[in-house]
Amino acid sequence: MLHTLACRYAGRPPRYLPVLLMFVTDHCNLRCRMCGVCELEKLRAGEPELSTEEWFAVLDSAARLGTMLVSISGGEPLLRRDLYDIIGRARSHGMTVHICTNGALMTPAHAERLAAAGVSTFSISLEGPEGAHHDRVRGAGTHAAALEAIRLVREKGPGIRIGINYLITKGNFRNMPEMLSFAEGIGAHQIKFAPIHVNLLHRLKDPAAYDDLVFGPEDLPALEAELGKLRAACRGSRLLTTSDAFFDGIPDLYRAPRRFQCHAGWAVAAVDPKGRLSPCADMEGRFSVRIRPLEEIWRSPEFHGEREKVRRCESACWDTTNTELSLRLRPAGLLGAVAQNLRDLRFYFGKKP
Repeated sequence: MLHTLACRYAGRPPRYLPVLLMFVTDHCNLRCRMCGVCELEKLRAGEPELSTEEWFAVLDSAARLGTMLVSISGGEPLLRRDLYDIIGRARSHGMTVHICTNGALMTPAHAERLAAAGVSTFSISLEGPEGAHHDRVRGAGTHAAALEAIRLVREKGPGIRIGINYLITKGNFRNMPEMLSFAEGIGAHQIKFAPIHVNLLHRLKDPAAYDDLVFGPEDLPALEAELGKLRAACRGSRLLTTSDAFFDGIPDLYRAPRRFQCHAGWAVAAVDPKGRLSPCADMEGRFSVRIRPLEEIWRSPEFHGEREKVRRCESACWDTTNTELSLRLRPAGLLGAVAQNLRDLRFYFGKKP
């Protein structure tokens, strides 16, 4: 990681790839109002997704790049029948595996297999302690399904650490402190609060489908007041949660988004379901792992040109992957929040209870 940080500040290609995001499928069982995955599925419908053996090759190559953490998402990863084979391959290389799912397909068998395969952390979207708003955004019955998924994972895989992703919208921002205590009560270990975007993955979505969820200028004073209450509650919570630096920038996403030195393409990269490698999941990948091994692309001058695009990026971005990671990797983030950073590392890499 020190090597990676030095390369980022010097603008040189890194030798290692610490974190790999694997989007194993575009298919999803839900049609969430603000999510653009379904549009991506239509756009890329003519291309086959990577096979089991092709994902194995990606992971073998990632191992040679020193990858420590693999985050598996989609679409909905539980739709892949070979998911546990893919997890097993990552674990065979000593990588920590994180799964991100909507939880609607979770069964006792799935929960048992996640534990047996060696998954360390599991995250699920939950938009409030009550089901009404969540179900309006993600579909009828999905709130109850998410809670049941958490219960099953706690029961069948007690060693798996559970994270909750809370999407902040106009419909639920007044429930944030309540959600913190609710998450504690259902046995979560972590909760991340992220603002709704109108670009990034959502860029292909018709804004009319979710514009009532997005904050306008008139909403920002109330949003800032609620964030103040949430931050005070977080200081008294046992849960791992969002950094102060990330909280600070949320309202500005809807004013003039803050700029930061992004580490996408240095500390993290993404492979989409069709095998294209990109520095950031919200960039179109130009290089296929079907044609060249991951490590060869990663170290190539051509891919370093993609990193230069990251350096020049002006997208309005305040997400819990690249933005939060980049804020944590600043000198101020590393030195000013040592205890929080160590707790986060234990969440992903600590020994199972």
